[in-house]
Amino acid sequence: MDSNTGIKNHYYDGWIYGTFMDPSLFGIRKRIAAMIPQGSRVIDVGCGTGAQLFYLSGQIEYGFGVELSETMINAAKKQSQIDRVKNCEFQLADASDLSSLADQSFDFAISSLVIHEMPLEIRISVLKEMSRVGKQVIIADWTYPHPPLLTGLGTLITEFLAGWEHFSNYRSYLRNGGIPALLESFGVNVVETQDTSRGTIQLWRFETENENGL
Repeated sequence: MDSNTGIKNHYYDGWIYGTFMDPSLFGIRKRIAAMIPQGSRVIDVGCGTGAQLFYLSGQIEYGFGVELSETMINAAKKQSQIDRVKNCEFQLADASDLSSLADQSFDFAISSLVIHEMPLEIRISVLKEMSRVGKQVIIADWTYPHPPLLTGLGTLITEFLAGWEHFSNYRSYLRNGGIPALLESFGVNVVETQDTSRGTIQLWRFETENENGL
């Protein structure tokens, strides 16, 4: 796979994200892991520093992380070597075009706090590809509707500090109904939802082609 023309590095990629964001997502890592059976094959879209796949590595057969940030991929590869993780690999790639991967080649396609930072048309393309390569899809992202101001204030601040482009895409995500509207437009069979992080983050799990003809 060499579809990496949209490479994007952010100031917070790598050690900053690993130091400040990854620890706050530990509860989400656990929830996603609980949805994935032993021996599964998993692709993580927007894998960041690889923290989710590293958490899963003891229970899955194989993990494949794709990411548009070269800094993040390098961080994931370095940590993989440090931890001697043998069943996960990471590649710089554009998740809106996973054409080198076969249909249903993974048991699960997952993403954590990634979809909201994409333009609408990219969100659609990425979800199509995740639904094509994964038998099931798990998405963790910001809750829609947005929580009350005091509860959701941390989310707003986090998105604003991530940069104007990031914040603009987040606002577009909310204007367009978040993940619920995106999944409704695909007509998928959502089999499980969970709320976490004081209601600011929600998880959705749905079945794909082999299950419902998406």
